[in-house]
Amino acid sequence: MSVPIDAVRKLLIRIAVLLAAFATEPVFAHHSSLHFSDSAVELLEPEKAFAMSARALDAAAVEVRFAIADGYYMYRDRFVFATESGKRLADLEMPRGKVKEDQFFGKAETFRGSVRVKLRLSPGDVAKGRVKLKVTSQGCADSGVCYVPLDQFVTVALPGAR
Repeated sequence: MSVPIDAVRKLLIRIAVLLAAFATEPVFAHHSSLHFSDSAVELLEPEKAFAMSARALDAAAVEVRFAIADGYYMYRDRFVFATESGKRLADLEMPRGKVKEDQFFGKAETFRGSVRVKLRLSPGDVAKGRVKLKVTSQGCADSGVCYVPLDQFVTVALPGAR
């Protein structure tokens, strides 16, 4: 079994970034601040930097919205949408992002400000009258710090639910 070179390259870069973060002195003063030498870079908690909300558009569609804080961005290809049972939702509408030349990941589409994603639900999910979503995403701060992938959960009641 061979592993694609690109996957190995990305993994090595991520490891190097993590090692570099832990090699700086002093390291994490507390969970919401990262200090580099004499200057401090204040980081938002990921749930605040990438605030997620969701609403039903109709009985078979949900819109997931991310409000992205100033100075932060999210990667288009790092979104994963799944139901409570773990079934991935592939029938979705997501806008194109702005292409960014990322020092760690190469060319990547990113979102700033906000992004809305429309998800189509299966008849089985619609029949339940609600859907619990697990949304995985990843983003970074302009300061160069990237967050680990973030899992967020939300339950949405569908129109006509009892």
